[in-house]
Amino acid sequence: MAMQNYPAPGGILMQDNRVYTAQPVIVSMPDQNVNDDIIFSTFNLHFCNPCCLGFGAFYNSIKARDSRLLGDFPMARSYGARARRINIAAIVIGSIAILIFIIVLAKSMNQLTSSYYHH
Repeated sequence: MAMQNYPAPGGILMQDNRVYTAQPVIVSMPDQNVNDDIIFSTFNLHFCNPCCLGFGAFYNSIKARDSRLLGDFPMARSYGARARRINIAAIVIGSIAILIFIIVLAKSMNQLTSSYYHH
């Protein structure tokens, strides 16, 4: 029965019976973290869409995701930043519009009830 040669721990046994150890390889990758705010954009598209800002934010979020998948990270970051700015504008404008609506509704209800009790 022939003796089996086994490599040392962490090494590779080659045909010439010498053990070679593997060296770690460090690969520098560009930052692939792109924030596309797709959930924020979807919320604004469905629930808070003043002046079609929610649609614009959703469009830019999709473009950011597509650019990231194609490997164009600077363009993806640009679309992502634009989507975030549009989302913030949509939330601010939508919140102000809802607040104005509630104030007008409360004042009109107050006037309606006060005129009802005075007559």
